[in-house]
Amino acid sequence: MTQTALPPLPPVHLDGHGLKIGMVVARYNWSITGAMLALAQEELVRLGVAVEQVHVAYVPGSYELAMGVQAMLKGEAYDGLITFGCVMKGETRHDVIVADAAAQGIQRVALETGVPIILGVICANTQEQAEARIERGIECAQAAVEMARTVQVLSGKK
Repeated sequence: MTQTALPPLPPVHLDGHGLKIGMVVARYNWSITGAMLALAQEELVRLGVAVEQVHVAYVPGSYELAMGVQAMLKGEAYDGLITFGCVMKGETRHDVIVADAAAQGIQRVALETGVPIILGVICANTQEQAEARIERGIECAQAAVEMARTVQVLSGKK
């Protein structure tokens, strides 16, 4: 069986100028979520998103993220949103319930509204694993800009 060569990966143009980005951040496990937030804010500005066009809201934990983004989108129009949460494995299955509910709720809001919402919820077994993934905040900011532009292009808005 012959293997077909893959086409080159298409370039990503991350231009945040003129975008309005919202972020909903869980206060639970703040040492992780707060650090991700700080990195994302820096990256959004680096990508050209104006500081005054980045709005942040806080919720108690990851379970409440979907409700937070839903409320945020009812109040104002955003080109994209980012959620930050951190769910740590415990002695019970509570972490599985919270992580699944957060991911499914966030996806449902995104699909219902047509606004890209980036899932920045870390699911880790240990504090060390979560800390090793804090840099995901940068990737989430990049994904928000990329998806905002992609949705604009695909929907004919730009």
